[in-house]
Amino acid sequence: MTDAPIDLAIDRDSVCAGDDCQSHAARLSVPPEMPLHEVIELAQRACPLARIAGGQATWLVDTQGCGEACIGVVAQQWATPKLLLDPATLAREIWSSENGARPFVLYFRYWCQADPEAVFEALKSGGELPPRYGG
Repeated sequence: MTDAPIDLAIDRDSVCAGDDCQSHAARLSVPPEMPLHEVIELAQRACPLARIAGGQATWLVDTQGCGEACIGVVAQQWATPKLLLDPATLAREIWSSENGARPFVLYFRYWCQADPEAVFEALKSGGELPPRYGG
């Protein structure tokens, strides 16, 4: 018997007022055995991240939608996300009835043009995130 697919609510922050005209919310069902890096790729296709002029958008990848469970960083200038977990971590290890409130969420939080390397290092070390707006 195989495990049931994991249903995820995918969403992201808006980057400007005009970006609020349509909902970014999407739903995605993934196999429990799908690696995290593949889940994030599918989520970005289902809920495309806004690209900004200058090509320097930084996004936090959050599994709870409230900023408390960041698992990595996506940057417009990077080819692939940088994750705090092993990219081969399975979806069921993050989203299961034993370790999370429903609905299961994957949320992309816009961190403006903050240096994505500095954001990732702060997440990795448990330090304070760089300001969103510079400074």
